[in-house]
Amino acid sequence: MQRVVVATDLSETAARAVAWAADLAARYSADLVVVQVLAPEADPGTEGLPELKPRIDLAAATLSRAVIDLAGSKGKARVVVGDDPAVAILRVADEERADVVIVGNAGMSGRKKFLLSNVPNRISHLARCTVIVVNTAGMATHVGARTPVIDLPEEPTAIEEPLLTGRAATIAKVATKHGLAEAWSRRGSHGDVDMRASARRLRSALEELGPTFCKIGQILSTRPDLVPPEVIDELATLRDKVPPLTEEQVVEVMEQELGVPWEDVFETIDPEPLAAGTIAQVHRATLANGERVVVKVQRPTAREEIMRDLGLLEVFARKSAARPALRQIVDPAAVVGHLSESL
Repeated sequence: MQRVVVATDLSETAARAVAWAADLAARYSADLVVVQVLAPEADPGTEGLPELKPRIDLAAATLSRAVIDLAGSKGKARVVVGDDPAVAILRVADEERADVVIVGNAGMSGRKKFLLSNVPNRISHLARCTVIVVNTAGMATHVGARTPVIDLPEEPTAIEEPLLTGRAATIAKVATKHGLAEAWSRRGSHGDVDMRASARRLRSALEELGPTFCKIGQILSTRPDLVPPEVIDELATLRDKVPPLTEEQVVEVMEQELGVPWEDVFETIDPEPLAAGTIAQVHRATLANGERVVVKVQRPTAREEIMRDLGLLEVFARKSAARPALRQIVDPAAVVGHLSESL
């Protein structure tokens, strides 16, 4: 092995693939060529490519410094222009007579639609040399790192109270933004109109605060003994009408779980979710063998957000346990315990 080519779009996951490639090249004392593809964009009224030169020069200088830091005299930067990143990367590989082309499996530019092949997949099908698609999901790297480190703790780490204090401030800010205190202080002044408006504000605030608070809204939507019917109707939408993940987020989660490009498992995935809830959403899909299935995809930040918010609620329950007036109305610890089990 004499020459390794690796593609980057300067995303975090692409940086992990570059670090992996640098380690491989170092092990074989091979040259490392890092290629970046720029889209041939131009301002209206210009003739296109000539206007790109300053941007190309700047990108090349920046990339060259990074590659020299990474691979020294064995490193080389290539910045090229092309509408199709996969074709441009393979053109560089041919010109450099690459023995191996390395790409990351997530975060690469070009994978915008479920029904279009992504960059790594197209490179693996079109290349005339060995291709390694590095599973960069979950890799933790640092600047100058030669070997990516896998860092996936099985148990969540303890949440420190300063972090919870910051989260509490965020909750207060969101409540103020949506005018919850004002809305509920005058909710009865104009009958149902104000009640429905207040319910919409509450639902919007819970959506913004994330899965834990959406779950609280879902629970309240099943308690007509506690909240008015207008609020129940509004909060019921939190069960399956939450703003969905983007297509790229869905693909990234899938490939983290599967460990391979999604096209290796599925023939097609319907980009429009059947339903989107607070913790996950579901899509129609067809497996590679033609079998029709439904795929449930968990929101990538759901676990972290839920653990943080439950930690905050546990702190609240602990600190409020000594207040008899509150305990006569509700048992905070029991409420938090029920919510934790439900989530």
